[in-house]
Amino acid sequence: MNTTFVSLSQSRWARRLLWAVLALLLLWGLSWLAVPPLLKWQLEKQASATLGRKVTVERVDFRPWSLELTVEGLRVATADGEGEQFSLARLYADAELQSVFRLAPVVDALVLEHPRLQLRHLAEGRYDIDDVLQRLQPKDNEPPSDPAQFALFNISLSGGELTFVDDSVGATHQLQGLEIGVPFLSNLPSRRDIVTQPRVAFVLNGSAFDSSASTTPFAQTRNTDASVEVPELDLAPYLPYWPAAWPIKPEAGVLHTALKLDFEQTDTPRLSLSGSAAVSGLRVVERVGPSETAELVAWERLGITLNRVEPLAGRVDLAAIELKAPSV
Repeated sequence: MNTTFVSLSQSRWARRLLWAVLALLLLWGLSWLAVPPLLKWQLEKQASATLGRKVTVERVDFRPWSLELTVEGLRVATADGEGEQFSLARLYADAELQSVFRLAPVVDALVLEHPRLQLRHLAEGRYDIDDVLQRLQPKDNEPPSDPAQFALFNISLSGGELTFVDDSVGATHQLQGLEIGVPFLSNLPSRRDIVTQPRVAFVLNGSAFDSSASTTPFAQTRNTDASVEVPELDLAPYLPYWPAAWPIKPEAGVLHTALKLDFEQTDTPRLSLSGSAAVSGLRVVERVGPSETAELVAWERLGITLNRVEPLAGRVDLAAIELKAPSV
């Protein structure tokens, strides 16, 4: 009798477990089939309404069993709808289930591939995205909200591009190969003291830039150790922005930097710099007539090596100053 009762109980428990597994699989299947087109429709609709621009998405994929979301072919049109203001080849997010319990996004991986942005300065302080910025401004009657909490792991941006056309000076600036890597970033209370090591690298107007850092951005001390390396930054693309009313004007120069920065937020904030900085091939002219200039200062290289410079404390310790082939 007891054996029969136990067998019946086990059979009922097995059937319930089977039905639960089947229901879960059915729910996963329905979510896998129904959520992507729903997300694609809502993303295009809501984003277009928010930005006032046509937003299109090629493909959305969602895997409910692992909470992985992929968005491919995101595009934002220009104001006239004829061009492309912004595009993103692929966005991938791998969320954790604890996002539900924490009521805050906890993401194991966030990947952005080949974002491209086109900007144009229309002169007189106007830009071709002014309409979007106006829509995104908070309303005057909106109360301030608390900062959103989040925990993001393995943040990666690769292949970023920015084209900036400045009609006011007739110049075009190109940023290519933008690479951003942040292993961890969070402001959740239990993760405030985690150390992140971000990296930023890109090529701006043909000049390479690379940097790395170690920081605790949400801890009370905000300790940060960073390094910035710019082997050769040609200043020529930025000289058109020099004020025309000034009597002197640089006509050539290349900047070289290899600096380390150390920052700590305490009762007395501490900031120190070390490394080296130099300007080579500098040529500065002065105006001697309505359209005539004469050379004022030039040198082959001016370099400074820093042992330790603390600008907030007013301390300067230089290892060397090198001036090569000056002409005045």
